[in-house]
Amino acid sequence: MAYLTGYHWPGNVRELKSAFEYAFVTCQDAMIRPHHLPPNIHVGPTDETPVSVTRKTFNREEIKRIELIEALDESEGNQSRAAELLGVTRVTIWNRMRRFGVQYKKRMETGDETEK
Repeated sequence: MAYLTGYHWPGNVRELKSAFEYAFVTCQDAMIRPHHLPPNIHVGPTDETPVSVTRKTFNREEIKRIELIEALDESEGNQSRAAELLGVTRVTIWNRMRRFGVQYKKRMETGDETEK
């Protein structure tokens, strides 16, 4: 928390979001630690380092892919529900799955329960 509150966040909320997305991708543990954050946050920028190097951000395509996978996980593969979560159409979900090579099968219920 000290690193997060001590950093001046020149990119405001977008930079904060990007930092957590970076940490989410780099963290393989159960808890995000300072070393999972972008280097400019836990080490701090140096005078020799240009600003463009200190601000590590994901490009738009990486963010869309991560959001797609998270939405599919949350919706257990239900593409219509994933589309609702992301605020896009089901066709957009299909197109992104194809573009990013994401294959996610909806879990089928067996027994008396029927799928909605």
